Amino acid sequence: MLLDGPSTGYEIKSLMSRSTVYFWRESDSTIYPMLKVLAKEGKVLSEIIYVGKKKKEIFSITETGRAEFKAWLERPTGSETPRNEFLLKLFFVTDQEEMVRLFQERLEGTEKIYEEYKKIEERLENLADFPSQAIRLKALRYGMAQIALEIKWLKEGIL
Repeated sequence: MLLDGPSTGYEIKSLMSRSTVYFWRESDSTIYPMLKVLAKEGKVLSEIIYVGKKKKEIFSITETGRAEFKAWLERPTGSETPRNEFLLKLFFVTDQEEMVRLFQERLEGTEKIYEEYKKIEERLENLADFPSQAIRLKALRYGMAQIALEIKWLKEGIL
């Protein structure tokens, strides 16, 4: 998140809540301690500024941090085991009626997420001078394709 410029922990959390939250979540209890660790490791710099009487800690990425990020980006992506409460519940459902209820509930939420994705897509498409626009749209459209497939699958399961 610091690749685009210096930020406070709060600004990082806020940016994540509007972007990566759809596929990667971090809590305040991990963001702030991680920024402190990265600062100790020399991967970010920490600067205290005052806005009026309010103290703000601003973090910026160092060349060491950029090199670490680049190395991470170039490593093969590891396998992941996602946690999906819906699939866990589906695994334990014992009758058709309960399954349909579960599908309808999931469908409602999934359709809302798809609508959110469409709004984000529209905003991204309208950002004229955003350097990562095409790449961010690809990431978003990956999520949209997954959601669209899930909606189709849920609708078929309800019939």
